[in-house]
Amino acid sequence: MSTNRFSAIKQIFVEGNVFDYVNIDKSTQAYERLIQTLQKPLKLILFYGKPGTGKTFLLRKIYNDLRSKQPLIFFPQPFFDESQFLTSLYEEIFHEDAPKFSGYEHFLKVYKAHEKAHSKEAVTVLLDEAQLYPNELIEKIRLMADTRLFKFLFTVHKTGKEDVLAKDYFTTRIWESIELPNSSSEELQLYLEKKFLYHNYFEYLSLFTPKQLNYIHSLTDGNLRTVNKLLYKFFELYEYYEKYHPSYIKGAKAKTKYIQMAAIDAGMIDA
Repeated sequence: MSTNRFSAIKQIFVEGNVFDYVNIDKSTQAYERLIQTLQKPLKLILFYGKPGTGKTFLLRKIYNDLRSKQPLIFFPQPFFDESQFLTSLYEEIFHEDAPKFSGYEHFLKVYKAHEKAHSKEAVTVLLDEAQLYPNELIEKIRLMADTRLFKFLFTVHKTGKEDVLAKDYFTTRIWESIELPNSSSEELQLYLEKKFLYHNYFEYLSLFTPKQLNYIHSLTDGNLRTVNKLLYKFFELYEYYEKYHPSYIKGAKAKTKYIQMAAIDAGMIDA
């Protein structure tokens, strides 16, 4: 039984793929600015953008690049409980079981008394999905930053439904803000070039004409998560035709109607 080539190709567009971080202009610029900002004596930093722009993957890269050079903690999942947050923070910093903290003040007292704390520079904490943190916990984090023992990078989603940037604790206390925008049409093409090249499928990029790549950009607004979803559906369609109707996909170029069919299946346009 022959292997369906499109079964493998669609997998490179699965959300969470290890190569979802691609070095394109907007990512490079945000990365460099974040690195520079994290070297400054700032207490609170805001990193924001629409869901799917690549914030989490950029955070992971920064964490992997810097953790051997400075005290750095990365929490990819939000906390909803103060006690759980303080316990996890203590254990990540000191690599030992945390005592039972009665509250924020107790945590600070124990932290300051720890012999290893005296040799540490301010610990940088990267918080993903910060828009989900309870207001009370955000306030405690702000107080922790005021001690200069910690500095925090809040990463938040900016959406049309709820602009978290308008929340008081993000507008009045942040020292520096960095936005990761959606990709331009040129950046989208570079993203796909690197994506296909890394997985040794570069020849399949030639399925799309420049006009079709611009169309994909217009359908997705340059949002990489949406791009991945659309192209997964596109190659899933090709997988089906390869198996049951190979004559439908003959030729060197894709038909725009197949991109439209994938967009309909992905809920991006109406049938």
